This record gives sequence, structure tokens and C-alpha cells, in this order.
Amino acid sequence: MQRFYSKSTGTTYIEGFHADIPADAVQISNERYNEVIANPSAGRVRSHDADGLPILIDPPVKVPTVEALCDNIDAAADAARARVAGDPLRAVEYDRARIEAQAFADAGYPADAVPRTVAAWAINGRTAQQAADSILAEAAAYTEALYVIRETRLAAKEQIRTLMTDGEVEQAQQLAEQTVAAIEAAVAGVGNAAA
Repeated sequence: MQRFYSKSTGTTYIEGFHADIPADAVQISNERYNEVIANPSAGRVRSHDADGLPILIDPPVKVPTVEALCDNIDAAADAARARVAGDPLRAVEYDRARIEAQAFADAGYPADAVPRTVAAWAINGRTAQQAADSILAEAAAYTEALYVIRETRLAAKEQIRTLMTDGEVEQAQQLAEQTVAAIEAAVAGVGNAAA
């Protein structure tokens, strides 16, 4: 039994069994068939040598696209914002609390006019003033985290576009990884991300 291999189809053929064998088919030994086709080494991919015989090679290095790298950064930023605020309605709630706490503080913390969002946080021994100050401090940290996320995300995406245009793929990948780490660090301990 003679076995043939066609690089154009990537298939083996057996003489006498297959009626149509492609013109580019070359004879392949049982040893090569077993090594390359029947039992290929894990992590390797099939290619062809100059004679059209199948060989195993390391897979080609996948070069990321600008879009893929930027999408990873955007996804990290989206996840970071979600960790801080929870859902969009919670962000509205936090903003409402900030506005009421600021008005309460600006009015001199009047005991007879404690806003409901502040009163809800005046628990476990906190006074209304401590609750308002706590809300304002958390809102400032939240706002700063949002600024850092936005600035970091947009600057990195622009740098990645430039690096990729210049053929500096490895540096672009490293920048994307560093940016994701910086975004995650920006929200550590802020809002719902507080441990």
C-alpha cells in the first residue's frame, strides 16, 4: 500500500483506494505519516517542506491588531468602572448622594436639614457631618479614579496606534499590558472595588 500526500488539499491518499489523487501528491512514508499526521506533537502545526512533504513547525506568532490591543484596554476600563460603581443606577445614586452631601456641607451641616442620602449613611455611630464628609471623600476618590481611567486609556490607545504604525509590536503589547494594570490599580480600594 502506497500512501500519498497533497499539500494543496492537506490530505493523504492511498493508491488503489482513492480514485482521484491530486497532481501535486507525493509519496509519504508510514513513519512520516504517523509522526506528522496521525500523532502530531502537541503545540505544533502542519506545514510543508520544499518537496511538498508534510512537516511539523511551531505555530506562527500571532501579531495582534491595533483594534485588539485597544479593545483590551477599553474592556479593562469598562470592567474597572463597573467594579467601582456597580451598575449605572448605582452611579446615579452615588452622584445624588454627593450632590446632597455637598449642599449639606455648604449649608454648614444643619441638624434639622439632613438630606436622606446622608441620613442613610449616618449609621454605626457616624454623625450626619461624618456621613456627609465620608460621602464627599468617596466621591472625590471615585471621580479621580474615573479621570485616571480616562486619561490612561486614551493616552495609551494613541501611543499604541503610533507604535503599531512604526512596527513596534512588542512595545505596543507591553504598553497594553501595563495600561490594563494601571487601570486596575486606579480603582483599588475605591467605591465597590474597596475590599
